[in-house]
Order: sequence, then structure tokens, then C-alpha cells
Amino acid sequence: MNIGEIVKDSINYPSSSWGLFLIFGLIIVLSSLDSIFEALGVGIAFMFRGGIIGLIFGILINGYQIRIMESSMAGFDELPKFNDWFNIIINGIKVFIVDVAYALPLFFILLLGGLSLGFSVLNMEATNSSAFFEILIIIAFLYVVVAFPLYLMSLANMAFYDDLGSAFRFREILDKISTLGWDKFIIWYIVTVVICLILIVLGALVLAFSILIQVEVIGVLLISLIVIPFIIIYTFRSTALLYLSEDYGYLECEKCGGYYELQKGESSEDFEKCECGGNLKYTTSMPSSNISEDTKSNVGNFLKRKRNFIVLGLVALIILTIPVIFSQNRPHNLITTEKTLIGSYDASELESSHSLGKFVVIPPGTTTVKIEYNLSWTPAFAGVNSMNVMAYNTNETSHWNAPDNRNIIDTDGVTLDENEDKNGTITLDNSAIKSIVISGNGVKGTVNVYACKIKLGI
Repeated sequence: MNIGEIVKDSINYPSSSWGLFLIFGLIIVLSSLDSIFEALGVGIAFMFRGGIIGLIFGILINGYQIRIMESSMAGFDELPKFNDWFNIIINGIKVFIVDVAYALPLFFILLLGGLSLGFSVLNMEATNSSAFFEILIIIAFLYVVVAFPLYLMSLANMAFYDDLGSAFRFREILDKISTLGWDKFIIWYIVTVVICLILIVLGALVLAFSILIQVEVIGVLLISLIVIPFIIIYTFRSTALLYLSEDYGYLECEKCGGYYELQKGESSEDFEKCECGGNLKYTTSMPSSNISEDTKSNVGNFLKRKRNFIVLGLVALIILTIPVIFSQNRPHNLITTEKTLIGSYDASELESSHSLGKFVVIPPGTTTVKIEYNLSWTPAFAGVNSMNVMAYNTNETSHWNAPDNRNIIDTDGVTLDENEDKNGTITLDNSAIKSIVISGNGVKGTVNVYACKIKLGI
């Protein structure tokens, strides 16, 4: 296949089964609950913060990536089904090991940069340390650019031979790329990066629009459910097709099930019989015998049944979370509210005749703003004795030391009659609030502003 055919096939491939595509997207959504809850302005339960759920679903994502490669190499044109979970998990663990191996050089480069920067700052050589750190950042960037396509080909080699060690046979992988042609390999990589960047930009636009209409969680969900799955499926499908694009086919024995990969210059007509005496059949895709059920253990066959897998998965999840639950000193409430004092103000200093009022920035993640007041009437210069609150969806001020009035999203207040005292709470229940301005007229006393965050916990 040429590059054009690979790209066209890989773009159409995710639509081969929208049901399986959405299941894969749902797994990615579950692996990124931190981002979703953050978009909702809700704190994350400890098990999500600890990464247990993310790790479990991350392994499933990794395993399905290899299944996409195996299925593509076997000649199937539809997304593979979510079955044989044991095999998916094992492949997911293999991918995790390969990930760690490829990430180690990057880790040491950044570690070296951090240590050198720290020592240089201690020695008051900030200029030299900054330049050296920038050089290391460039090296790290170049490493990622060069290593990522090799990483994909390593996974393709592992998927083809169904062997973890195949991912680290670098000479074999480089020879494979040489057979494909380095020019073809580089062009494929550039096209893949461009397509992924286009999808990322589209996802960023969706997220920006959702933030603009104040439903950020919708944008985050769409990115996790559609954009990221499409990028992953496209990338691993195109890698598998590229890996096989210069293969010359296979001869499969109809008797013993063995197969032989034809080499350059060889033809199916050059071979008559298998060593066992069986007839040879020519095929362009990797024979299914390469992914033999006989190689799986009895445990794998047991876990293959969905019901057993679900039960064992729940048991494993409970076992993993029990020690974490007991290690946390947290109230046993499903939903808790964290209330933080932002500031305390003298109401007499809020006089609107002297200034526009008190500008207060609201911390990120706040779901509710509470203004507790204890006010008394005092003679006003003019107008109604009152305290007013204006809430904005921005914390950027204009030259009047307050946000533009076009950014007001909520208002509230309290009025006092002559010689009247009032105390109470004003509640602004809107997670989009980024700042407030409190102003007063003919009032004295105290005003306290609190930021409240809803948290999920156990």
C-alpha cells in the first residue's frame, strides 16, 4: 500500500463500527475522570486522584491499541471486538513496559536539566544554567520527535510476533524500516502528525466554544469520547498498515496450520509442499495461526468468559481500594463542602461614594460564593442604605479597577431601613464566577467572603 491508501483506509477505519468506537471512547472517558470532574468544578475522590482508576483503564486502552494492530495485520477491516479481556490486559501491560523503556531516556534528560539548573542557581550562575536548561529542553523535544515513530514501529513488531521482546529488537525494527524505505517512513510520519494536529486543533476549538457558553464539561467529554479515540485508532491502524505495506505475502499450510513469510524475490510458485506434506495456500495477510488460542493458559481461557472477568475485575478493584480507604483520614460522606475564607472587610470602607467598591478574585474551582454580613444602618451621603454584590465571569479589570459591566453574570444585595441592623448570607451559586465587587452605601459592620467547593469522597 502507498501512503495515500494507508491514510484513506485509516481515516475510514474508525467508522467501521460506531458502537465499538463509542465503547472505546467510553473507556477513555473513564480513564480521564479527573479532567471531567475538574471541568464540573468538583473535587475528585481520592481513588481518582491516586490514579488507580486511570491506571486500570489505561491498561485496557493500551491493550486495545495492540488488538487494533493485530486485527489490521490479520487482514480485518473492522474494529476488533471487546472480548478476550485477559489478552487485552496482558497486551496492555506489555505496552506499559515499552512505554517505560522509551520514557526513561527522556526522564534522565529532564532530571539532568533540573539538577544542573538547581546547582547553577545555588552557585549564582543563573544565566549559564538557563541556557543549559534550554539546550536540554531542545534535546528532549528532538528525542520525542525521533523516538515516537520508532516506538510505534516497536509496538507493531511486538503485535506481529506476539512477543514483548520483539519491541526491543531495534536492529530488526530498523531493518524493517529500511525495507519499507526511510523516505516512505518519514512521509508517513509527517502526514500522521499533521492529521493528529488537525484533530487536536478541532478538539481545542470545541473546548474553547464549550468554555465560552459556560459548559466546559461538554467540551471535555467530546474530546475524550470522540477526538482522542479517533487519533488513537487512526495512528495504530496506519502504523499496522505501514508495517505490512512492503510484505510479499504468506504461505499457509492447510494441514498443520504453519505459515511462511515470503521474502523479496520469492514467489508462491517456488514452493510445492509444506515439510509436513500439506498443501500450501497463498494469503496476503498474516495467518490467524499466529494468534493461536493454544498458546493461552487455562487461566486465560477461564477469564475469557465475560461474567467471570467482571466478577474478578470487581474483586481486584475492591482489593486495591481497601488499603487506600483505610489510609485516608477523611469524613465518611459521599459529598462534602470545603469552605474557605477569602477575605474579611469593614463595611464602612465599601462606600460607593469613595470608590467602586471592593474587588475580590474568586479562586479556581469554586462552585459557590457565600457573602456573610453583619451590618448596621449609618447616615448615608445620598441614596438608599444598602450593600450590593456584582459577580463577573472574568477577573481581568479595566482602568476603573473593576471588570467590564458586560461581564456581569449575577447580582444580589441587601437594604437597610433607618437604624436597622441586619445579618445573614448572600449565596451566589455559579461555578462560572471568577470575581465579585462588593459596594456599600450608608452601612457599617463586617463582611466575610467565602469560596465553597463541592468534593466527592469516601
